[in-house]
Amino acid sequence: MHASSDPSASAAALAASVGADDALLLRPGPDGRWVHVAGLGPGGTPSTASSSAGAEDDDLLARAVRSGAVVRVLAVEPAHVVAGYRAATAALVACRDDAVLVLGASGRSERLLASSDGAVRTTAHHLVTVLEAASPLSSSSAAAAGLAVTGSVEGPVVDELRALHAVQELTGALRRSPSEAVERVAHVLLDALGCRLAAVWLDGGPAAVVRSATPPPGGGEGSSALERSDDAAVLAAARAAVAGPAPAAGGGPAGAPLRPEDGAVAVLVLPLGGAEHPGGPTGGVLAVRAGASAQPFSPLRRRIATQLVHTAGTVLAVVLARQKVEQQLSDTRLQLGRDALTDVGSRHRWDSELAAAQGLVDAGVPVAVALLDLDDLKRVNDSHGHAAGDELLRTCGAALRACLRDSSDVVARVGGDEFAVLVPRVGDVDALVARLRAGVEAARTADGIPLRVSVGAARAEPGRTVAEAVTAADAAMYEDKRRRREQRARSGERSGR
Repeated sequence: MHASSDPSASAAALAASVGADDALLLRPGPDGRWVHVAGLGPGGTPSTASSSAGAEDDDLLARAVRSGAVVRVLAVEPAHVVAGYRAATAALVACRDDAVLVLGASGRSERLLASSDGAVRTTAHHLVTVLEAASPLSSSSAAAAGLAVTGSVEGPVVDELRALHAVQELTGALRRSPSEAVERVAHVLLDALGCRLAAVWLDGGPAAVVRSATPPPGGGEGSSALERSDDAAVLAAARAAVAGPAPAAGGGPAGAPLRPEDGAVAVLVLPLGGAEHPGGPTGGVLAVRAGASAQPFSPLRRRIATQLVHTAGTVLAVVLARQKVEQQLSDTRLQLGRDALTDVGSRHRWDSELAAAQGLVDAGVPVAVALLDLDDLKRVNDSHGHAAGDELLRTCGAALRACLRDSSDVVARVGGDEFAVLVPRVGDVDALVARLRAGVEAARTADGIPLRVSVGAARAEPGRTVAEAVTAADAAMYEDKRRRREQRARSGERSGR
């Protein structure tokens, strides 16, 4: 595409290259209204593009300005696009903070439909340059160049629009993990500030670097040091910059790969947290613009950045506080479910597991319950001391854990010297009793003290409650204890003869 000495002809050629007959350049006025400052083609004449805008303009312009994406319009016949302009095919492109270009055709333009977003965006950037060169935003110069200067498009003020949408996006991070929330904040900054790259980090915590998937404006940056840099280098340079003098001014000097010679056209570095969020997270944010057509950050975008960083600090403080509370709750639940001495389940967990086991039984899954009593705890306490008794309990708990098949089996300490085991899908209760007894009585404490247990077990099957099985297992355990005591007594009598 070659430049022409006739601005109108050059602009027309650019528009035609993507299948557009018309081009409208819009700029925000001092009152917050978008002003159609220049245009070309049949649809850009004052007679067809001079009316004021309604709610439809807000939607299309808002989408283009907020997202930075190419917003397309396709209709069977010419329909309203912006400011009284009607087209059957159109595309809106936010080229800068202060420029939106509309490309359109009165009929269905297959070429405009087929043109990629990248081609439309590049053409729009070139058209803005040509139209502004022909018309430095004044009616007289535009008329001299043969370009139409028309009325205004009423819509929300751009900074309010961007800030509101971005804040809404930030609130979506509230229910995420800290690392996910940091990445969400980085993406919001990338979109809201029109960046090539954005980064967010928390001191001593997670960090995220995100890059735009859209080719840089004007191209030519694929081989720059910024594009080739890895995330670690970007974060190191950003951290150094935010720790430097007056980082809130938006970018004091930044080192490689954030220098102009690295391909960074504009760099904005701001601290995160601090005095505004006492006790909250600290860190920083980075926003970088790159590309041949990239522009410095306008005062508008700097205001948005400051608002977003403040909101992000609040959001991340809430995320970290929520994580801390959840961790404390998790620790409390773990402590409630764990016996501190033996490291098996607690009575609290046992009761919870019994309630859940009833659901298995009701679903047709048999569940076995075994109760065990450590026979010699009182004797060991009396003869060897309570430290030896504690070691006996710990050894019993470890032996029972070793008898479990998988995570579906549960062992808990339910009394001073009593343990309980819950085992789903057991067919032979007697085999379970033999396995548990053998496992425990094969163990020895560190001092060589043997373990002896009385064991009773029962099975809960469909039509029977788990509570009934517990009662039956308890009765069986006491019967085993009585029988073993009698056996020891008879053995003592024989040895005394």
